[in-house]
Amino acid sequence: MKWSIPEKVIEEGRECAKEGRVVSWSKNLERRVWYAEVIGSDMLYVELDGTAKEDDVCQCMYWEQHGYCKHTVAVELAMREKGVSRFIPRTEIKEAEAPKVISPAVVFTKGFERLQDAELRKLIRQTDDLFLTYGVDIVPTSDYHEEQSVLGLHLRIGRRDTPKKTYIVKNMDEFLEAYKQDKEIRISTINWKVGPSAFNSENNALIRLMLMMKDQQTLVVNSRSQAKSVIDRRYLILNKQVARQLFDEFKHDKSFMIKGLGSQIKRAVIHQGKIPLTVTLSPVGLSDYELTIIDPFIVFLEEYQWLVGTDGFYELTEEQAASYQVLTQMLKRLDKPTIYYTKDQVNSLFSYVLPQLALLCDFDLPESLDDEVLRYPLDIKLYFHKEDDSLVVRVDFCYGEYIFSNVPNYSTSIGEEGAVLRDKVQEERLITLLRHYGYGTYAQRYSKKFPNDLERFYFFTREIPTLKKYTEVHLSEEVQSLYLAADEHQPKARIIENGSWFDIQFDISSVDETEVNDVLSSLMQNKEYHQLRNGQVLMLDDEAYKETNQMLRLLREDIRLDGNRLEVPTYRSLVLSEAMTQLTDVETSDYFETMVDELTHPETADIALPAQLNATLRDYQITGFKWFKTLSKYHFGGILADDMGLGKTIQTIAYLLSEKEEGELTKPSVIVAPASLLYNWQLELEKFAPSLKSKLIIGGKEERNAQIASLDDIDVAIISYSTLRQDSAELKKIDCHSVILDEAQMVKNSATKTFQSISELKSDRVFALSGTPIENRLEELWSLFKLLMPGFFPAIRSFKQLETTEIATMIKPFVLRRVKKDVLQDLPDKVETDRYSQLTDEQKTVYVAYLKQIQDSLSKLNAKDFNKQRMSILAGITRLRQICCHPGLFIEDYTGGSGKMDQALDLIEQAKSNGRRVLLFSQFTGMLSILEDELAKRDVGTFYLRGSTPVKERQELVERFNRGEKDVFLISLKAGGTGLNLTGADTVILYDLWWNPAVEEQATGRAHRIGQTRKVEVWRLLAEGTIEERMNQLQLEKKALFQKVLHSEDAPELSSMTMDDIKHILAIGDED
Repeated sequence: MKWSIPEKVIEEGRECAKEGRVVSWSKNLERRVWYAEVIGSDMLYVELDGTAKEDDVCQCMYWEQHGYCKHTVAVELAMREKGVSRFIPRTEIKEAEAPKVISPAVVFTKGFERLQDAELRKLIRQTDDLFLTYGVDIVPTSDYHEEQSVLGLHLRIGRRDTPKKTYIVKNMDEFLEAYKQDKEIRISTINWKVGPSAFNSENNALIRLMLMMKDQQTLVVNSRSQAKSVIDRRYLILNKQVARQLFDEFKHDKSFMIKGLGSQIKRAVIHQGKIPLTVTLSPVGLSDYELTIIDPFIVFLEEYQWLVGTDGFYELTEEQAASYQVLTQMLKRLDKPTIYYTKDQVNSLFSYVLPQLALLCDFDLPESLDDEVLRYPLDIKLYFHKEDDSLVVRVDFCYGEYIFSNVPNYSTSIGEEGAVLRDKVQEERLITLLRHYGYGTYAQRYSKKFPNDLERFYFFTREIPTLKKYTEVHLSEEVQSLYLAADEHQPKARIIENGSWFDIQFDISSVDETEVNDVLSSLMQNKEYHQLRNGQVLMLDDEAYKETNQMLRLLREDIRLDGNRLEVPTYRSLVLSEAMTQLTDVETSDYFETMVDELTHPETADIALPAQLNATLRDYQITGFKWFKTLSKYHFGGILADDMGLGKTIQTIAYLLSEKEEGELTKPSVIVAPASLLYNWQLELEKFAPSLKSKLIIGGKEERNAQIASLDDIDVAIISYSTLRQDSAELKKIDCHSVILDEAQMVKNSATKTFQSISELKSDRVFALSGTPIENRLEELWSLFKLLMPGFFPAIRSFKQLETTEIATMIKPFVLRRVKKDVLQDLPDKVETDRYSQLTDEQKTVYVAYLKQIQDSLSKLNAKDFNKQRMSILAGITRLRQICCHPGLFIEDYTGGSGKMDQALDLIEQAKSNGRRVLLFSQFTGMLSILEDELAKRDVGTFYLRGSTPVKERQELVERFNRGEKDVFLISLKAGGTGLNLTGADTVILYDLWWNPAVEEQATGRAHRIGQTRKVEVWRLLAEGTIEERMNQLQLEKKALFQKVLHSEDAPELSSMTMDDIKHILAIGDED
């Protein structure tokens, strides 16, 4: 080998050869080289030059940097061991047989075979091939302060096939980073693949723990001023928590070593309690003593508060740590660990030194001390009393029967018994604590200004409890009386009915009733106490007060303060009942309990149906009747929100008739309904409750005035919304028993004159009937309840802040809603089908042109301009919808036909041929006229209900159709979508979509209702690829909010749509 190779590398090569890392070698005579394989961090391929040049080659990084390495040395030494010389003479080449001719294919294949073998060996070695040894060193961070040392974990790495050879991991951060990324790292000239697959489970567990430690070591290092620059990068610094966890993990591992400061710790164990100091007190002569202290510990680690000994670690408390640090500082100043005490110094020894040593370790005292020193445990007693405006405390230090007081008269004389061994440390600690609380020394006593309000609260809740930890505290009767403990003065609640209010009265023992509300006010402000007018501090930290606070918070929006009483409106009885469940001690009346029970379960009320009712009610209708009666009993209003067709009318009539039979109907009730339904109400009243005297308020102004003036003898007046608005001045003078608002969604706007006229009516009760009490916004519900029960909801701004779940809870007793599928099991099915049609070519041309025009206009608008142009944009959208129906609705001389109309005519003919009878709804009366003409050409008879159709004629048309006359009823959606009973039809065609599906549901409900015996088919006609498809999608997306409150099927009107909504629906149809 070359003479220039350093001795160190030769030694490493020799070690490598001894460990058997040279796997194989072979000779290539033609090239005069040796091929060898050597195990390094990976399988390495080495070429030894067989000539005198000795130009060896290795794959390792070290060879690339230096031109030599231990692997080439190892191969040569391994060959020598076997008696093989590396030199290949030329004569040997000549003597060798002529080489066989090997084809290029064989050479090529052999090369890849060799690579595959190497990869296989590499894969086998990668799994569980490496191992770690580990230990902990005490690492100094300062040249002058050993106590600032920290604990550092270090590693050595090796291969399992050569377990005696390990290498120091010199950079812990690099090692852990390589492990996380499953990469190679160079350690001591060797490349190591240190991913999880390289180690066994035990080593991997350690590394995972180290990764966790790494994130925490910065805290320890940064707490030392010079630590960063001093600490070797081979260490992973441990904090106290991690060190404890690590020691516990490896406490039984004998290979786990802890070294440092020239010593070795045998066990990774953490002891607690007293430490093994050696303390000896020996008498010298007649009255002197000698104290000897032997400290066996290596170092105190202040970062951990651990003492390090050869048998492990000792964890100190804060007091022990403070005592030990003083002890070591004092011992450093001595030449030897022995201190001499004369007779005059013995008391100081026992007062200051020995008590501190006793915290650290156990030791014995000489028996001769018993004759000279009186030893008793210290018992401190504090006596507080009030003098003028000062708080005075007497301090007694008691040792058995001997008392040392700051007030001389209370001290006892020792006499000739000897000296009392006093614990000066504890005595001075107590005095320091008193000074901390503001006590000064005046005329041999401790005192301060008598605390008030917050200071008084802190005196009883902070100061006294703290002092009680160390002393026996006595309060004078005067001082003690100022503290009212919460558990001894708990609140008790009573609920008393008072007209339309419930009074909540609280009683707190020792608290004047005029101050109770002030206490509750403090409680609602989350105060911990309340100071009464007489100076007493009432604690509010008991569970009973927490319950009361929770109850008050639940009622915060509903509570009214009247003098010293809290009042809650009776319509909040369920909320009040729920709030009262928070209280342990509450007294309620039978009236309150009955109200809560009846409002919660009206179906269980013992209420008989009126005897003169000419109808048989279904079970759910009986529940609705009882619901009416229950609310009426307590002078509440409500909304009967049953699905259309479930008989809201008959339930209302049953309620009014029952009120008359029970003598409650002493004043007329008023039914307000759309004009189209007035005669229907009169007919239903006459049919089901002929004993109820009813009157229609119709005709000219004078006639109506006369009718209103003669209502004293009438049970039920029936009036339209428009008439009510016109005659409000006369109607508001009348006292009513009940007001019934039919189709109440018509008064959803609180800013209208109709709404104002209704609100001026004098009535004990107001009920609303509506299958869709919310059509667009929750504010509509707020408006309705403003009519039904003024004050029920908070102001509109606060109402908008309420969660939908809160609103649903509030209205639950006052809104009764049932849907057909839940209560009418015998009602035939309703099958809804969306039927799509294609625009005709000319119809499509018109549609695309209008769509492009609107899109161009909309794309140029910002939000502000959009609001200004809203009406013109909505008008354009209406045009698109008309085009989908039939362009002839607004384009004169249009002759291109309509795909949807053709589809509708075909469906009607199919229905007729199958014996089905049809209701066809459209919002465009012009479309109904076109269809009327087209159907007439096909000999299909039709009725046509327009908005202008007189009320009486409407009812006649309905009756004729239900008797079987004609096959098709054409109905304007807005004019005939409510209040009609058309069970003679079994097919409903919704010719054009309405923005609010609730309106469509009302329309289909004309046929799918009580009395229907056949399955009802509903066909919704949509022009494919047009705005109607997006309208359909938008309806579905906008229902969720309303379903949360009423489980309704409501959605927004066109006028409530946003700019984004409109852009969304216009993004379809311009390409197809």
